[in-house]
Amino acid sequence: MKMVDLKLPRKTKDELVKEMSPIEMERDRWPYGLQLSFESDQVEKLPHLKNMKIGQKVRVQGMGEVTVLRMSERKEGKESWTVEVQLHEVGCESKKKDESESMMDALSRSKKAHTL
Repeated sequence: MKMVDLKLPRKTKDELVKEMSPIEMERDRWPYGLQLSFESDQVEKLPHLKNMKIGQKVRVQGMGEVTVLRMSERKEGKESWTVEVQLHEVGCESKKKDESESMMDALSRSKKAHTL
């Protein structure tokens, strides 16, 4: 799986002045919609998440469905795209291997459960 960093680019001083946003540090580096939040019900289904530590890197893989496709054209002629995906199945594991169920095992088990 190819990993792509979706971090937002740093804005130039001119862009910040134009947007009336004087402090770059307060701006999130990744778009809001990219953050995943696992609540108690989901953590119970992925119990190894309880052993994670702040700052630990994790690998996430999911299966979802495209629910919205939107394209608009701006006055300047620049196209703007929005694609929304509703995640249905998610696997999450730490980068280092441990004894907990692997992401691929969890996805396999989930697919089998849906086909029975």
